[in-house]
Amino acid sequence: EAPPLTDDDRNWWAFRKPVRHPPPTPRRSKLVRSPVDAFLLIRLESQGLSFSDEADRATLLRRAALDLTGLPPTIAEFERFLQDPAADAWDRQIERLLESPHYGERWGRHWLDVARYGDTHGLHLDNERSMWAYRDWVVKALNEDLPYDRFLLLQIAADQAAPEDKKSLAAMGFLTLGRRFLGVSRDIIDDRIDVVSRGLLGLTVSCSRCHDHKYDPISMADYYSLYGVFASSDEPKNEPSTLRLVDKPNPVEPVIFRRGQPHNRGDQVPRRFLTALAGPDAAPFKKGSGRLELAEAIASRDNPLTSRVFVNRIWAQLFGRGFVDTPSDFGVRTERPAHAELMDYLASDLVDSNWSMKSLIRRIVSSETW
Repeated sequence: EAPPLTDDDRNWWAFRKPVRHPPPTPRRSKLVRSPVDAFLLIRLESQGLSFSDEADRATLLRRAALDLTGLPPTIAEFERFLQDPAADAWDRQIERLLESPHYGERWGRHWLDVARYGDTHGLHLDNERSMWAYRDWVVKALNEDLPYDRFLLLQIAADQAAPEDKKSLAAMGFLTLGRRFLGVSRDIIDDRIDVVSRGLLGLTVSCSRCHDHKYDPISMADYYSLYGVFASSDEPKNEPSTLRLVDKPNPVEPVIFRRGQPHNRGDQVPRRFLTALAGPDAAPFKKGSGRLELAEAIASRDNPLTSRVFVNRIWAQLFGRGFVDTPSDFGVRTERPAHAELMDYLASDLVDSNWSMKSLIRRIVSSETW
């Protein structure tokens, strides 16, 4: 049985749904171009400070081009922007960068770091893995501004969420491109639990493989509930190269491995979502392995972690540091967000904007702060 959640567990900021507080009204309201500015300027004013001087147009263009596409602006782009007197020149420049094919390449590179992407095994048998189909799917999805909830859903369960769309099956490289651990299935499953929990939820669920988590409300029962989900899937090969998962005919009924040892079997547990998020009485998954239901729970607008974790990653890429310094760990041993109200505003705005990544980036780079 999972240990009961304490009041401190329930009240930890990361487990509470983001609240979209209205932007405040700072004294120097003329400096506010975006809700981002309102939240930050009023904090600065409370300490007798204000924004730094605005960067010149050439610096702004170079900064935007590098942040959004990874490439410096061309001479022609410099001349066009510097000679454009229109009031909306900056907004139109941002749109051009967001529509560039290099945008997906730049931001896809950031995502591939989260997905522990690599073309090789990384062991002494360093064979080429040809995972480029997953890489290309990520780039295309970002260029098309695929909603982030759908982006996640396909990477976990495209075989069920889009079974007729062969191109989307490449998305499942997110789960299958990890290390192979010389074929030891329980280590491969642990890697998948880790990339899903840390990458998407900011929780270190793999710490509960051998014992209940030392700090966070994550039990061994939680870990082996997810273990059963991934143990209930097999790997077939996609065309042209990547592996995908499909449900086994008979799902695995997981049991706890005491001390993480598969031969020291403990209580049986249901395949279901984390009790800290779904509640201790959450119903077990019912659709095959439960992988689609897991994906839906992660991508749900009611999940308090998914949007926050993503907003924090985006902010860190644009400013060099996130609201939370540990982007893959929002557990109770981490520092609280540097600006929780702004973080929650952006997380709520992301969901309300149909999970649009481009909308989130546009909101930030259009601000006086940026």
